[in-house]
Amino acid sequence: MKPETSAVAAGKLAANGKRPAKPVESGKPSSEGQRNIVERGKLPPLDSGMSSAAKVAEVIGDLPAMPHIASQVLGLLSDDDSNPREINRLITQDQALAARVLKVANSPFYGASRSIATLNDAIVFMGFESIRSLITTAVLKGIYSKVGLAEKLLWEHSVGCGLAARKIAQEIRYRRREEAYLAGLMHDVGKTALFLHAPEAMGIIMEDVYNEGTDFFELEQRMFGFNHALVGGAITNQWRFAANIEEAIADHHQLDAATSPAELTQIVSAANCLCHKLSVGPTKKPDLDLTRVKSLKALGLTPERIEKILSEVEETLRADPAGI
Repeated sequence: MKPETSAVAAGKLAANGKRPAKPVESGKPSSEGQRNIVERGKLPPLDSGMSSAAKVAEVIGDLPAMPHIASQVLGLLSDDDSNPREINRLITQDQALAARVLKVANSPFYGASRSIATLNDAIVFMGFESIRSLITTAVLKGIYSKVGLAEKLLWEHSVGCGLAARKIAQEIRYRRREEAYLAGLMHDVGKTALFLHAPEAMGIIMEDVYNEGTDFFELEQRMFGFNHALVGGAITNQWRFAANIEEAIADHHQLDAATSPAELTQIVSAANCLCHKLSVGPTKKPDLDLTRVKSLKALGLTPERIEKILSEVEETLRADPAGI
């Protein structure tokens, strides 16, 4: 099944984010084809002698900083002594942020149990953990809009993965559901940083992933020597998110490399696969056999429970195309 939420429901994606005039033959490219992809990418100047960590640090330097007010609010939300009135006062100092928070709070995607008319309503009725999610969602939406190139596809996938992660957490009774949502929402934030740092190279990768079904992770590794998951982990560390969220984002493509992946990492990896199955975002794998996905098996999800989650995610995304 495939939701109606895909930003480009049919046709091919070109490196400028538009469909090319002539269709491109689909199919997995050969190794020679992958080498050509790498050769076509024009990278920004990076010292070949730099370590991967230094290169990642240079890349995330191009990512806009967490807005000052949002950063202060997130800090208050982590303080046990803070109160709703203080948080409300701080958010209202940034009217654009306040408006985005209310829009997210009332979207079908977020699924609030009642209409949220004011920031105070959101804070009182939804709780601090939900407000943390709302603030982060609003900030990321602003950052994704700066990418330009096929940003709708990337944003669809991010919100879809956040939603899927929360649904999985609910299904397996993982207590920190908002943490699962945040990790799912932010799992690909490294792609945004790479787009801002090397738009032409990432445009070529995006074109190939969308048209040919190749893998972001592998092509990034070939082209840059590191990948979006590593960059994303560094960003969440810089933004002072919890260590387990950082780990989930950094490792969601490399479960096999970990002796015992954390449950949150398994949830994010599984949510990512569900979105690929639903073709939410640039990676489309409608024939993916979810019963063979290691993370879903590790979480104890039966085919019936997987189908239930898929249906709920699809229904919510259809109700709110492109998510908030």
